[in-house]
Amino acid sequence: MPALNYTLPDFTAHLGLNLFFARVLVEHPGWGRPGARIESIYGNFPGCRLNGGRAYLREPFTPQQINWTFSVLAEYGIQPRLTLTNMQATVQELDGPYARIILEAAARAGAGAIVYNEELGREVQRRYGLPLTLSTTVPLETTAQLNQKLRDYDYVVLDYNRHKDEDYLQAIERPEKAELMVNEFCVKGCPHRQEHYRHNSEDQQQGQLRPFPCRSNRPDFFDHKPGHPVQFTADEVDAVAQRHSISQFKIVGRGAPTATLAEACLHYLIKPEANETVRALLAQATSR
Repeated sequence: MPALNYTLPDFTAHLGLNLFFARVLVEHPGWGRPGARIESIYGNFPGCRLNGGRAYLREPFTPQQINWTFSVLAEYGIQPRLTLTNMQATVQELDGPYARIILEAAARAGAGAIVYNEELGREVQRRYGLPLTLSTTVPLETTAQLNQKLRDYDYVVLDYNRHKDEDYLQAIERPEKAELMVNEFCVKGCPHRQEHYRHNSEDQQQGQLRPFPCRSNRPDFFDHKPGHPVQFTADEVDAVAQRHSISQFKIVGRGAPTATLAEACLHYLIKPEANETVRALLAQATSR
């Protein structure tokens, strides 16, 4: 069975839930789906102007809280990946005191960075040595575009509109560097996706939270039925890993309810026959 290296959403808001599944996979390896492991957890700290994808505006973390977060992940052998995907961010914002505290701590922790702006990403790499993932906020519709970026970055998140396209997958030159989002929430071909990302980037920069209601009749957050236009079942993940040698998979859900993320982790990380056992343990843990 090929390796299924998952990156999970949010090392702050969803940290407890993610560590629960990390403990389950370590303490009860027979309950995990074959090959599945938690390799990394992505996110950023509240109030960081470099954060993108989802606006996150609570009180900034102290240096002690930042270091503690990274040290907890290190105990489980999980890499943090900083989400630095704000579309409005400039290289100059790397000089902000809060950004420096976060990035210096990230460098000490062996973190990676997820980026949108190429110039900003290269500067993060030059100053702090963080490996770079090119974000899904940069849509790569053709395999020529994708293969170029696979030469430039440590990982590249695949365009969700094409990641079930067999011809597209077959043409990937460096599949070990391709990351596939398994439970993408957008409808296929969403015409408002980039507008939504820009909206969230502006909110993060301006310190506000404006509503952006879904305009494309999005289905339920998580629907693991075979043949879904953009979401994968766990069996489909196994199949694409075997057929195309892709080993990096991403569960999305930084802005999703905890219960939705829990269902995704149960589905992708846990064997069906152990699902109810782990669900009961989770309910017990969260009721304390």
